[in-house]
Amino acid sequence: MSIPDLSPPPDTGPDAQSAEQQEVRRRMLLLRRAKGGINWFYWVAGLTIINTIIFVTGRIPNYFLGLGVAQLVDGYTVAVANGTEIAPLMHWVAAAMDLLLSSIFLLFGYRGQRSYRSWIVAGIVLYTLDGMVFLLLGVWLGVAFHAFVIYSLVRGLRAMDELNRIGPPGPPREPASSDPA
Repeated sequence: MSIPDLSPPPDTGPDAQSAEQQEVRRRMLLLRRAKGGINWFYWVAGLTIINTIIFVTGRIPNYFLGLGVAQLVDGYTVAVANGTEIAPLMHWVAAAMDLLLSSIFLLFGYRGQRSYRSWIVAGIVLYTLDGMVFLLLGVWLGVAFHAFVIYSLVRGLRAMDELNRIGPPGPPREPASSDPA
């Protein structure tokens, strides 16, 4: 009866990882990057909803963290109803419009998490246009925040594209023959 060798393998460093382990790590990194980027649609919607709640309660929200279009809607409704008896109603109309805008970004996040590339691209385009509102108004924190979110969204989209390019995990596939049978 022999005693089994319980000593660790001679080289257990990161270079000694198998190709499978490296591939799993790469996929996990890409998946985390894709989900993290696309989750920004949820953050944008959530921050806009928070700004809407603050607006309805009569306080001044930090608009640069939400949608610029929501800021325009809120400002317009307040300006139109200023000093009239419909002013409280207009706050609620603005809030409903803000919630509709937020729900669009929730939908972008939902569809994006299911790898619908066109939804992600459409969301990035709309959010870029929304950033132009801050640029035109000279709200530089809003421009910077939008630039960061757009960077994160694009990074998530690129990770998702890379995952789709390398295909599903599993054993290596044989290359398809180009000769007809």
